[in-house]
Amino acid sequence: MNRIARVACAAAAALALASPTLVAPASSAPDQTDQGASQAAQTYKVTASINTSEAVAGEDTVRVSGKAKPKAAGQKVVLQQRPEGSKRWRKSGTAKIKSSGKFVLEDEPSRPGVRFYRVLKPAADGVKAGTSRELQLDVWGWEQLTWRTPGANTGVLIGAGTEFGTEFFDDSLLLQTPGKPGYVEYTLGRKCRSLRATYALTDGSATGASGFVTVSVDGVAKVTHALATGTIIGDYVVDVTGAFRIRFDMSGSASPAGASAVGDPEVLCLP
Repeated sequence: MNRIARVACAAAAALALASPTLVAPASSAPDQTDQGASQAAQTYKVTASINTSEAVAGEDTVRVSGKAKPKAAGQKVVLQQRPEGSKRWRKSGTAKIKSSGKFVLEDEPSRPGVRFYRVLKPAADGVKAGTSRELQLDVWGWEQLTWRTPGANTGVLIGAGTEFGTEFFDDSLLLQTPGKPGYVEYTLGRKCRSLRATYALTDGSATGASGFVTVSVDGVAKVTHALATGTIIGDYVVDVTGAFRIRFDMSGSASPAGASAVGDPEVLCLP
């Protein structure tokens, strides 16, 4: 090979060594599908439902059931509740998760009002805590009618104590004077649905006495109780759903003297 050819070959080799091979850089962005699946697996998913939308304070038990994923058999879920208008959640109870991932919680509301429940699965085994959606419950409550401010009235003792068949009733409506009718009205404001009370002549009424009590709802008579010595109509319930105002008309015979009464009237209302 002559000198010129050798010089040409050397130049080509040097050029090849000086030119680096270009390699496309690997993408550093994580796969979005894998990332989403990873994030979902790191937080408990809790679903829950309640067996009723209404309950009576001190009488009913409500059940909240649901499921937690991923499964955490033997671990606990927490039932929480808050009253309407509050942002604070408080613990109501706990339950263990079954092998299927399902759970059942119970609560016995003791106070009337609107409240909300949710179920919390605390963090465990590297999985973040999760909560269910909020569940609303309307809790109705019985309250003494005579504790409310009465409306128009005459001839009736309000909140008086009396006896029927030797049983004492301490918050009653009592006809003031035998032979002279009386009445009293109460405004419910369409917030109540039931009225319950006991109706009778007082034990102080004379043998052979008689009387009547009529309960009216917004001007319409719903029921009239005819009373006589020894007649006791206990825990009688009147539907007052949607009632704005109720009225009691009371009468008793003048001779023999009879005093009709409404023992411990209560109304079931939602505050």
